[in-house]
Amino acid sequence: MNSEVLKYVNEHQLSSVMNKTKWCELEKALNGSEDFIPYVRYKLIYDENPNAGFTTVWWHELLEIAETIEWLEVDPFKREWLGRLVADRVTDFSDVVSAQLAQYSIPYSIENGMFRIWGYLRRDESPEFI
Repeated sequence: MNSEVLKYVNEHQLSSVMNKTKWCELEKALNGSEDFIPYVRYKLIYDENPNAGFTTVWWHELLEIAETIEWLEVDPFKREWLGRLVADRVTDFSDVVSAQLAQYSIPYSIENGMFRIWGYLRRDESPEFI
């Protein structure tokens, strides 16, 4: 672990939930279905707020910053644009995501309908892990 990250984690008394191996397993878990392409957003330990919105995952970039990810949310819904006059087709992949996370024993919570994988916990946080 980078010494600056370690110093920040210790100063802010963060509890680690994930490690490098678990982040790599998360990549395998979320790439387990050919039909589901995950969209994610995340919050880094240094940031006040998460990144702006859900985007596709660039795993090599995500794994490079994994040691600084406070949490990562996965949108379990696939939205397909059908046209301006027709509502998007929405497919729920919650069962697929939860099964894949369970297969790799990756702890998560459900926050506002999204799967949240915790990298670190702050002292005042106590999510209900599934």
